[in-house]
This record gives sequence, structure tokens and C-alpha cells, in this order.
Amino acid sequence: MKNKEKVLVIRFSSIGDIVLTTSFLNSVKKLNDNVEIHYLTLEKFSSILELQPDIDRLIILNGNSNAKDLFKMNEYIQLSKYDKIYDLHGSIRSRIITFGLNKITTRVKKPRFLRFMLFQFHINMFPEKYSSITMYHQCLQDYNLLEIPKTYLQLSNQEKRAAQSTLENLGIEEDFIVLVPGAAWPQKQWQVDKYNHAINNIMDETDKKIVMLGSKDDIICKSIRKVNANVIDYSGKTNLREAMAIISISNTVFGSDTGLLHIAESLGKKISMILGPTSKETGGGVSNTDSVNIESEIWCRPCSQNGKSECYRSIQYCMDVIPANKVVKSVVERA
Repeated sequence: MKNKEKVLVIRFSSIGDIVLTTSFLNSVKKLNDNVEIHYLTLEKFSSILELQPDIDRLIILNGNSNAKDLFKMNEYIQLSKYDKIYDLHGSIRSRIITFGLNKITTRVKKPRFLRFMLFQFHINMFPEKYSSITMYHQCLQDYNLLEIPKTYLQLSNQEKRAAQSTLENLGIEEDFIVLVPGAAWPQKQWQVDKYNHAINNIMDETDKKIVMLGSKDDIICKSIRKVNANVIDYSGKTNLREAMAIISISNTVFGSDTGLLHIAESLGKKISMILGPTSKETGGGVSNTDSVNIESEIWCRPCSQNGKSECYRSIQYCMDVIPANKVVKSVVERA
């Protein structure tokens, strides 16, 4: 039997971006059924990819690695004798790790000029239906002939049972909805008063409880809990896999353009994502047809790739003009 082709895929961060690469992994497997895929990522995000069926080996890099550590990793990669390397990050760190391996390395081509035109002049020159998933697939030969698969993550039955037990302890024994209001940058977060209004109306119309997930640093979760006693705040009380398991047994998920919502889509959930300063061209937004982006047609958006840049207008209109009833309607339709 012919030896398997060894392939290394590199993507260090962040949660949403890593999730989006799972579509690419599936395409690599479909193109070559005799391939062994290794995946290099940062330790703090590695749990996302546990049990991922298209990954044969997970390689972990410490986020605090210095230049010496990176060159040691480069030595390891060279000794591993890969047939092909896909650098889906295209950072200085990934370039050091793949130093001397240009012949076997295909690096993602980031649309920097198109992003510049979009953010600075609000001229959208991106091809129709462009997304980060498309960007990753451009590393593959004849990518335009491929039927691009959905993102996909996997959980064990044991993880799901543990999540069910956790929910029962919280008084949830029937269908429920997950809310993820937090995001890496405050500009990507909807207003607390609108979440408060949406939560009450969604619960009234669906008769389902709402569980709020997020990290212990998500201040918005604490703010929502203060004004709304109906939401079950479980933010900061799970690790990433536990949050994934809770999401996997929920009815639907809604909230910010953030990693947990991309995870929700990869777990087959119908989601409602509230988009402000970001867009699908920047890596945000949903990709499945039964999910929806809730956004406003404001001339100044998108204004940055990841929502990091502070709004230069007196009011952040891209978020401010999204009405609560629009979010309620979207969530109710998917619940």
C-alpha cells in the first residue's frame, strides 16, 4: 500500500478562524483519501479540535513561545518530513516555523488590498460570496471546482451527557436557547438594554429558558444579569469543551460575531449572529443557509477586519439601529 501523504496545516488563532478551517480540512481529505493531516495551533485553542475526525495529530504551541522556541519548532517540522504544508495564518510566527520549507509550503493569500479599499473607502471589490472559508480553499489546486463543505466539530456522547446533567442542576430539563453576548472587542457587542428586551420577548414567545455563555471576562454578561433575572447566567463557569457541549444540545444560539457562534454553526445549530463593524468579507458572519446575519446597511460598515477599531462616529450606528424585535423574530423562527 502506498505510504500516506503527510500534510501539516497551521492556524494559531482565534476560535472562529480555527473553526472555519475545518471546512478546508474536510476538502483536503476528500481530494486525497490517503492523506494524514497534522494540525498546529496554540495551546489555549487546541481543545476546539479534540475529536476532530479530519485531524490525525494535533500539535500544540505555547502562546508565550519566543523566537528560540519557534526555531526549535521549525527544526521539529523539518525532521517530520511533511509532503505538504498549508500555512493558513500567514503570520511572522508561522513564517519562522516554516523557514526553509518554501518548496512544500502554500501560504494563505490575505486580500489586504481589497480589505483596504473596503475599510478606508467603503468600496467592495470582493467577489460575490467571498468568505474566509473561500480564502483558505484558495490554497488548494482548482479550488473553484470544489463543492466547499460546511464547518464541522465533534463532541463525545459523554460530554453531551455531562452537559445535560449540568443543565438539569440549573433547572433546565426541556428545550432551551443559548445566548452569547460577549465578543473580543466591545464594538462587536449589542446594547444591554436591547438584549434585555429581546430576552424577555423570546422567552414569552417560545416558552424556552435562555442560558447565557461566555468567559469570566465578559463584562456584558454581568451587565445583562443585573437587569434581567430571567436569563440563566452560566458565563465564566465552563471551559471551552463544556460550553461546546451545552451549545450542542440547545435549540438555537444567538449573539455577537464571536467564536462560540462559529462553533455553534459547526455543531449544526441554526444561529442568529448580530453583526456590527464586521462582515462576511472580514471573516465574520454565518455560512450555513439556515442561519442568519442580523445587520444594518450603514455606509460606514464594515470598518475593520475583526471589529477592533473604535468607531469614529459619535454613535455606533451599525449596532444602534438594529432593533430588538428583529433579533427576537430571527431567534423565534429558529427555536
